Amino acid sequence: MNKILFFLFLLVLCALMYISKSFLVISFGVCIFLYAMIVLENSFSMFAGIESFLKKATSSKISSFNFGLLTTAIMQSSGLVSVLAISFLSAGLISLISGLAIIYGANLGTVTGAWLVAGLGLKVDIASYAMPLIVVGMLFIFNKSDKIKGCGYFLFSIGLLFLGIAYMKSGFDNIKDTIDLSKYAMSGVSGLLVYTLIGLIMTVVMQSSHATLTLAITALGANQITYENSVAIAIGSNVGSTIMAIIGSFNANSEGKKLTVAHVIFNVTSAIITLIFINFFIFITDETAKIAGVRDDDYTIKLAIFHTYFNVTGVLLFYPLANLMEKLLNKFIKSEHKRSKVDTAYYLNEDSAQFSDSATEVLVKEVKHLYSNASSIIAKSISISKEDINSPLSPEEVIRSRQQPIKMDFDKLYNNRFKEIYSQIIDFAVLASSNSKKEDMGKFMDLRRVALLLAEALKDIKNSQPNVYKFITSNNPYIKTEYDKLRIKLLKSLRIMAKMANLKDDYDLKTELKELKEIYNDYSNDELALDTLLGGKKISNTMATSLMNDTALIQGVTKKLLKIVEIIFTHSNQNDDFEVIKNSIKIS
Repeated sequence: MNKILFFLFLLVLCALMYISKSFLVISFGVCIFLYAMIVLENSFSMFAGIESFLKKATSSKISSFNFGLLTTAIMQSSGLVSVLAISFLSAGLISLISGLAIIYGANLGTVTGAWLVAGLGLKVDIASYAMPLIVVGMLFIFNKSDKIKGCGYFLFSIGLLFLGIAYMKSGFDNIKDTIDLSKYAMSGVSGLLVYTLIGLIMTVVMQSSHATLTLAITALGANQITYENSVAIAIGSNVGSTIMAIIGSFNANSEGKKLTVAHVIFNVTSAIITLIFINFFIFITDETAKIAGVRDDDYTIKLAIFHTYFNVTGVLLFYPLANLMEKLLNKFIKSEHKRSKVDTAYYLNEDSAQFSDSATEVLVKEVKHLYSNASSIIAKSISISKEDINSPLSPEEVIRSRQQPIKMDFDKLYNNRFKEIYSQIIDFAVLASSNSKKEDMGKFMDLRRVALLLAEALKDIKNSQPNVYKFITSNNPYIKTEYDKLRIKLLKSLRIMAKMANLKDDYDLKTELKELKEIYNDYSNDELALDTLLGGKKISNTMATSLMNDTALIQGVTKKLLKIVEIIFTHSNQNDDFEVIKNSIKIS
């Protein structure tokens, strides 16, 4: 159905462009404008520090609001700012209250686009400004420096924005020769509602409220739509931008969904209030225009004034209620991760993959999620529960109390609790790497390696699990004792890993790491015990072979845990103390 609708739309579009050259020029202008916004958004990814600046700029509600306002004014894209806010909130880099303030600021920042088009785009020959910007920007793009390239793309995109506006203006000026769109004007409540819906649909189709508003202003400047109808389109464009937010939040976690819901409430409520009190808004717009010396027939400037009042009203209404909004969102949208039959990635979303800092944060959280599930499977494979890892009982006491095999289906657990998350982590890491700078690619490669090491550890434990279950209930006390020793060592390893996650002190971390290294080295002592048991004919050759293989496999699990720790320390800190710790645990 989507394909059919797309081709029908394409057919109608081609027919209109064939019938009317003016419509072709307008469509061309819209396409240049939309492409310019994409280039503008991408140009900011080349500037180092935007993510760090976000974290510093969101220390308070007012600073978060100012960040949303200023970045939207500069980037001319509230969508990009919303993506930043949602991805960083999902990653836990900013608070929900900061995210709300950014969204409110971004909505107010959109008024700069209306003023840019109404105040500059239609008053001067904007195409003459577009040309030098495109030329200079293109020269900068060929530079090897990412910063200069980013500056080049920024200038190039601004030039394209101006060029797109110029083509739209030209198209509407010439369209009078073929059709007078103003004949389709509608007044009263019906006109207000119909053109609000048109503004909403246009925004959904073009995926840009900025483009819809620009198109409305240029059409208004050419007298192709009425002032009253253009006001309704402006209201509809704001509502339409929430549809895009809803679609974009499908893959977001609960924190991202909270911000999306807040964004929808803000825009829809502002639109409803404006529609109800439309006469008051028109009145105050006219009075402001008179005071500012704006001509009575300069409707494009009046539309910019109206759009400003529209967005300011929403901010005045919602900004003081941000704390209440935060409480309501936290109350009605729960953050708990409800497990389904097949566990999937909880923190990963495509928006976070666009920025290195947020991508790293969510990937680290997801790897922790993966490790939590993997450690639970490893625990069950030696017939203990996950709760035993944090039990106050000693490892020896836990193993003595767990002398009966726990019922488990290893393959089912692996498929339900590990496989899907592992695949999603690998795919996300690849995507994040493609969007990251060269210096950040190593982080994503190492996080992929951690996931791979966990998969290999599960493969090792799967191969040893049948023998563990077999020999912990064996009538031969010697083989039973040796397998209990292996279980104790692995339990100690899992406990150290769990403990290290909450340690911050260098000395404590170094102590735990040394203990983990000692456990790893202690497996070699089992070979001496094996020779003694064989020499004394305490166990059979078959038992000895099984014990030797399983000792190597379980030692391999501990080795992989050590390698995971080594990778984590590489990126956790780069100071000398941590380098000493890392080198002290490094294994071949």
